[in-house]
Amino acid sequence: MDALTRWLKTMRFEAVDRPPLCPGGPWESTLRRWEREGLPKGADLTDYFGLDRLTFRHIAIETVLHPPFEERVLEDHDDYVIKLDRHGARVKDLKNDVTMPEFLEYPIKGSADLAWLRAKLDPAAPGRIQPDWLQQARAARAAGAGLLCNGGMYFAFLNEHMGTEPLMYAYADAPDFIHAVNDRQCACCEMALKTSLPHVKLDFVGYHEDMAYKNGPLISPALFREFMTPYYQRIRRVTEPFGVDLHYMDSDGDIRELIPLWLECGIDLFAPMEVAAGMDVVAIRKEYGHRVRMSGGFDKRILAADKTAIQREVERLRPVIEDGGYVPACDHGVPHDVSLENFRHFVECLKTVYGMV
Repeated sequence: MDALTRWLKTMRFEAVDRPPLCPGGPWESTLRRWEREGLPKGADLTDYFGLDRLTFRHIAIETVLHPPFEERVLEDHDDYVIKLDRHGARVKDLKNDVTMPEFLEYPIKGSADLAWLRAKLDPAAPGRIQPDWLQQARAARAAGAGLLCNGGMYFAFLNEHMGTEPLMYAYADAPDFIHAVNDRQCACCEMALKTSLPHVKLDFVGYHEDMAYKNGPLISPALFREFMTPYYQRIRRVTEPFGVDLHYMDSDGDIRELIPLWLECGIDLFAPMEVAAGMDVVAIRKEYGHRVRMSGGFDKRILAADKTAIQREVERLRPVIEDGGYVPACDHGVPHDVSLENFRHFVECLKTVYGMV
């Protein structure tokens, strides 16, 4: 059974020879540490640890800003750079550091930006659909990759291009502006889905929101249902006739209050299940049963502890792993306080649960 088949069957609670072994990859700084600890430089980590080679590819149809912002450095200092990032935001980014950049200025200020936003979110804009998109999709499928399409970012798009505080005010002061942007964004996703679905089978639709932090959601259920639910429902209406049954939400933070709202919209696969924000896959499975599928959920702080703690946590997660609908992984990658030996032990513990050793 290949890795993609394992992943799809696992997420559908179907019988598999074993779950896919995809525990997450290291940060660049972690990789450098592992090389000092004996990892051969340039080693293929999938082969080195005996992992599954699982890859996913977006279809080559642009669903967000087109043309995109060009990332470029504005100022280069000894320890940091000031640059325009891929979202068009001006940021201060420390060199040789894995921390989040400091955001200095965002490209979207409010309703006055609607004209250029409509132009950059025009579903019919030339160049959105790459001429060889279908050939690319078929080549990716032939190489064993899963195929997905973006379903939208009805909180995260404005949050990333506008900033959280201005966005919070806009929900009260400029609701028509938010709906106009979300409507246009949703139309781009609908276009991509209507173009691709008659010709290729998509394995899932992916959404990215990051609409929670460690203490809970950034918006209320009422705001969710007003500003997000209608657009998720539009995407579902396009995908349902084609049998796309997996809708995958990527959101950091404590999303426990958001899960039932997403379930109302047919979104039921969640990642990265950020443990530091209180996301416990054992508790979520107990509460929702097979209504919820998950990926991630292994505490990177435990990976940095000791082998006994790692083994204890794998055993705690074992019932959920064996129940299906869950692939354990270290959320947000493996940080540089995790040794090569600890990560190797984590992989071996998973292999034991999977019956691979």
